Amino acid sequence: MSTFNFSLLKSQRSDAASLMPSIAGKKILMGFWHNWAAGPSDGYQRGQFANLNLVDIPKDYNVVAVAFMKGNGIPTFKPYNLSDEEFRRQVGVLNSQGRAVLISLGGADAHIELRKGSEQAMANEIIRLVETYGFDGLDIDLEQSAIDYADNKTVLPVALKMVKDHYAGEGKHFIISMAPEFPYLTTGGRYVSYIKALEGYYDFIAPQYYNQGGDGVWAPEANGGKGAWLAQNNDAMKEDFLYYLTDSLVTGTRGFTKIPADKLVIGLPTNVDAAATGYVINPAAVVNAFKRLDAAGHPIKGLMTWSINWDDGISKDRVRYNWEFSRRYAPLIHGVAAAQAHPALEEAATTLS
Repeated sequence: MSTFNFSLLKSQRSDAASLMPSIAGKKILMGFWHNWAAGPSDGYQRGQFANLNLVDIPKDYNVVAVAFMKGNGIPTFKPYNLSDEEFRRQVGVLNSQGRAVLISLGGADAHIELRKGSEQAMANEIIRLVETYGFDGLDIDLEQSAIDYADNKTVLPVALKMVKDHYAGEGKHFIISMAPEFPYLTTGGRYVSYIKALEGYYDFIAPQYYNQGGDGVWAPEANGGKGAWLAQNNDAMKEDFLYYLTDSLVTGTRGFTKIPADKLVIGLPTNVDAAATGYVINPAAVVNAFKRLDAAGHPIKGLMTWSINWDDGISKDRVRYNWEFSRRYAPLIHGVAAAQAHPALEEAATTLS
């Protein structure tokens, strides 16, 4: 669809970071990676996330989203603690393992302001970042006013289509994903225009099932057919919340817009420090929700978490979280093979299979 000439941006490199691994047909465990140093007590419960190199991320995470691309004007990205060359090398290590590394646009505090006429400039900058760092795609993580500020809703989809078409011309698949807060996915929700504009272009959507307090979904079928409001912060009904909200999205019912099951990824917080609300106390709620979705004919693509750094973080009492999220859920996503890297999970993997 692009009439712009990207020839000057075409990569002359042929290294591991230029691979763009495919996620087609794969279940994914996606995590965000922080491009800033940990403070002494950044967590919601005053814990501390871990400072990690990309190459130290467990292989269970087969999609890594680097947070964030942002800034005034045309947003951009720069590694906070590595040279461009070393960052690209680390991306290449993950790519050589078949893992995708995305650049995430936005974040909770990002002011993104794209104006009509900046489509080419935005596409050029995305391609420059791909060619510099080896990114395999872009995750839209616009929040709050940035979702529909200025001309973001029209400029960004056009730019992303240009980028995807550009790499398709090189025989590569540029991944496009989104991580909206789930209330923005109602039929009149603020993310719906992005989904419609990128229909046929986006690879998956990972709604955030956290930090939404009492927001949720009304399910007439719940509570023994009496109906129930399933709030995100209702721990006692967590399994029903996960199941009915996801079912609503994949079927386009109960007031939500439709996202195909094979393009839907549930987003959960890694632990109580990673989000104000939404942490799943009992992992059986996630396991059982997945089983119910499978039984209903809606096998979804996987799980996302905020964040990888929190998965290796420590609580305010200096107790390590010890990769709880990936240890809990990698067997659910990847099967028994993932559990073999963690012998203690073999029994759980057998139970889940």
